Amino acid sequence: MSVKERDYVTAARNLGAGSFRIAVEHIVPNIMGPVIVAASLGIANAILMESSLSFLGLGVQIPRASWGSMLQSAQGHILDAPRLAVFPGVLILCTVLSFNLLGDVLRTALEPKIVK
Repeated sequence: MSVKERDYVTAARNLGAGSFRIAVEHIVPNIMGPVIVAASLGIANAILMESSLSFLGLGVQIPRASWGSMLQSAQGHILDAPRLAVFPGVLILCTVLSFNLLGDVLRTALEPKIVK
């Protein structure tokens, strides 16, 4: 809640702005960037966790498709049909990498103070 303690919030409060107006006009616009970035990075983590749990047999069960369960079923055929394991693995990699890159691009765009 460091945004609540910033100077522009204190100035708005001293000028007589109500709590709702301060929240809508000052706090929410300044926290949307970090929230969007955290959400995009959280999606990548959720995909990895779901794939890992499905690979271990603790996630989505067999009638439903999951990249982790596809990798688990391809594990026994890795020597004679490696494409069965390569395609789900590459798709997991591409999806997680794209969400991480999206989060990085959004962080750079929404927080211009960060210069790499």
